[in-house]
Amino acid sequence: MRLSYLLLLLSLKALGQASPKIEVIPPPKTLEDYDHQFKGCPENSECDQVMGHQLSRWNELIKKLKSPGMEEKEKVQFLELFRGKYGLPVEFYTIQKSQQGFKPLLFNSPCKEHNQKTGEKILRGTAFLKGLTREKAFVWRDQTQIEVPVGELLTAQPLIVYRDGVETRYDIPLGDQPLFIRKGDLYLLREADDLFYFLKVSALGAWKVELVDMERLSEWELKRTEVSCPKKEFLAPQKQFSVSFCKTVWDEDQKRVLTFRMHQGCVI
Repeated sequence: MRLSYLLLLLSLKALGQASPKIEVIPPPKTLEDYDHQFKGCPENSECDQVMGHQLSRWNELIKKLKSPGMEEKEKVQFLELFRGKYGLPVEFYTIQKSQQGFKPLLFNSPCKEHNQKTGEKILRGTAFLKGLTREKAFVWRDQTQIEVPVGELLTAQPLIVYRDGVETRYDIPLGDQPLFIRKGDLYLLREADDLFYFLKVSALGAWKVELVDMERLSEWELKRTEVSCPKKEFLAPQKQFSVSFCKTVWDEDQKRVLTFRMHQGCVI
């Protein structure tokens, strides 16, 4: 019995002298935390911590703008302020060498033509752009604005509008197409996690998020139909774009439809 009491006293003394171990319980993780090494980066993408942070900041803004009660005018103001300061996430074609410079988020292209066994692979890139001219893109990355020359490192979609025999070229993000034209500017309807907004693009490459009457969407969409392209062929960069087709678009000033030609890497 004495031995049992002695062992009990020794064990209590040891417990009293030991420093309590305090562990901080980490916050619960979301599904995004398991998709990529860096938070904010999409699954299966080549994406670094800086880009992950920029994407997270953009996604937080979109969540805020989707909150109930926020007016459309206020949403547009927030988006335009964000574009002016941080740019908007847009897609383009690029090559691996871009990782030595402005380091866009990268995905493999689904086009067979872009994944040849020999030569440079063409990739789909995403970066935050404030604007885009024929010569350069204004990219925001890591608190710095970078002017990236348009070419192999950043190839946007060339879009041609035909008006009374005159061709006007615009350079726009991959997959985008105009819903209508006003004063020579294209109005692109863009979507981010079910939030829709209009980006105005001038022929000179100036961008601005604009307030547009969303009740007219179906009216403009009905006027946009696929048509035969003009016989004069526009020579797009064949290395990136192997498919082109034409549609009509409503011109708000002339009150008639115009034809525009857009391009894509391949038929998917």
